[in-house]
Amino acid sequence: MIIFLTGMMGTGKTKAGQVLADTLKCPFVDLDLYLEKKTGKSISDIFRTEGEAAFRKLEREIKQDPFLNTTDMVIATGGGFPLDEGNREWMQSTGVVIWLQAEPRTILKRVQTSDNRPLLPRPLRLDHIQEILEKRTFVYKQANYYIQTDGKSIQDIVREILEKVEKNHA
Repeated sequence: MIIFLTGMMGTGKTKAGQVLADTLKCPFVDLDLYLEKKTGKSISDIFRTEGEAAFRKLEREIKQDPFLNTTDMVIATGGGFPLDEGNREWMQSTGVVIWLQAEPRTILKRVQTSDNRPLLPRPLRLDHIQEILEKRTFVYKQANYYIQTDGKSIQDIVREILEKVEKNHA
C-alpha cells in the first residue's frame, strides 16, 4: 500500500514521511525532491523560468513513473499536488491519503526561514498562508484521514498515522 501525505507546506509531510517510512521499512519519496532529481532543476527554478503551469504539468506526469506504482511506500506530495483531479484520483486508487493540517500561524513559524517556497512572497505574511489554505482546504478534505500537527512531535504524528492506517486498512 502507498501512504500519501498531503497538506500545506510546513505541516510536517516530509519529516513525518521519513520517520513513517523508516518505521514501516519501506521507501520514502518526497515528490518535490523526486521531481528536482528527475528534471535537474530546483522547484524554485522551475517556477521562476518555466512558471507554475509547467511545474503542475510535471506533477501530473510524475504519477506515470513506474517506481511510484510498484511497491509499498510513503509519498509526501507537494502542497498543490492534490489540486489536480487526476492526481487526487491516482492517490485514492493506489493508496490511503492522510491530510496533515496545521494552523496558519504554525505554518508561518515553520516555513519563515525557508527560501525554497516559490508560492510564498518575501517577507512572509500570515494572510498569504491563510489565502492559500482557503483555496486548498476543499481538496485536502477529500483525504481519507486528517491529523492536526500543531504542537505535536513527529513521533506523535507518525503514531497517529499508523493507528488510522492499521485500524482501517489491516
